[in-house]
Amino acid sequence: MERITEEIGMTAEHTVKLVNPVGQRAVERVALARRLDTLHGKSIGFIDNMKPNANLFIQYIEEMMRADYTEIQTHSVRKNYTSSKLIADELDGKVQCLVNAWGD
Repeated sequence: MERITEEIGMTAEHTVKLVNPVGQRAVERVALARRLDTLHGKSIGFIDNMKPNANLFIQYIEEMMRADYTEIQTHSVRKNYTSSKLIADELDGKVQCLVNAWGD
């Protein structure tokens, strides 16, 4: 480092300050929702994120659940690509658990 400083004529007065661009946010920790003891007789929500084959994935998961829990009720919603509306509001009060297609 000394050699480079001498070659370009820098002195100790010329320093570079590095700044970490990652901000810090206050995060409120919340507990996870209580897990159901069983799916028997429950109402289950499915959120389709409209990614390729998400609807097929949701359909497959629903069929698997129905094979083991024939008396479940299901509610499905599809969110648009922009997530301009709160999809969870459509299921609020109607379901006891949720399967959400998520990711790419």
